[in-house]
Amino acid sequence: MFKTKQVYDCLELVMDPELDQSLLELDFIEDVEINENVVHVIFRLPTYWCSPNFAYIMGEDIRDEILGLKWPKHVQVTLHDHSESEKVSKGVTEGYSFEEMFPDKTDGSGLDELRSIFKRKAFYARQERLLQYLLKKGHSKDLILAITLDSLKSIDDRKLEYLYLNYLDIRKDFKLSQEENSFLITDHTGKSIEKEEFDQHLLHARRSRLTMDFNGHYCQGLLQTRYTNFAY
Repeated sequence: MFKTKQVYDCLELVMDPELDQSLLELDFIEDVEINENVVHVIFRLPTYWCSPNFAYIMGEDIRDEILGLKWPKHVQVTLHDHSESEKVSKGVTEGYSFEEMFPDKTDGSGLDELRSIFKRKAFYARQERLLQYLLKKGHSKDLILAITLDSLKSIDDRKLEYLYLNYLDIRKDFKLSQEENSFLITDHTGKSIEKEEFDQHLLHARRSRLTMDFNGHYCQGLLQTRYTNFAY
């Protein structure tokens, strides 16, 4: 049971790159099997034709998160019921790159650029949720832009604490300053936002968040429609 919990804790950290939601939350994890030091994860996607590069990113992240534990010797990842199930499953499990498995679907740059694009969108979506909550609570633009990383440490507001910590977590992916006196609200490069730029910045962030929210609801609807009343 302890190993199973560890694996599911790892899977909680694996995100759909387009939606910035956990695969567990999205119900993409179909099954987990553990045989001593070998872990087998079976995952599924909303449609048979979901882009193989998205599937590959998720598969690699599943594998790498679990291999981060001390005890697994091998992680087998299986993509179930997909047009490219065999290639994705084999490639991820055996450690092949996306380019090696799908040479006709890449320009040679691999998946790094795609990962970066979606990570930036996730950054702004998380930031927008935090900004909207602060505005709703009556904080002025000037006050929001003056907030430093240590300003919200002692928070007696669970929702604000969640939004704050969720945003701080993704800031680390961009290697932004962790100094306590650093401004909380910046762009993804760490550049501070001027007051006259605030509205346009918020609009840009809002577009990222709305796109992710819409796609998330759409994918969950497709998944429910596809698998409701089907047994495995």
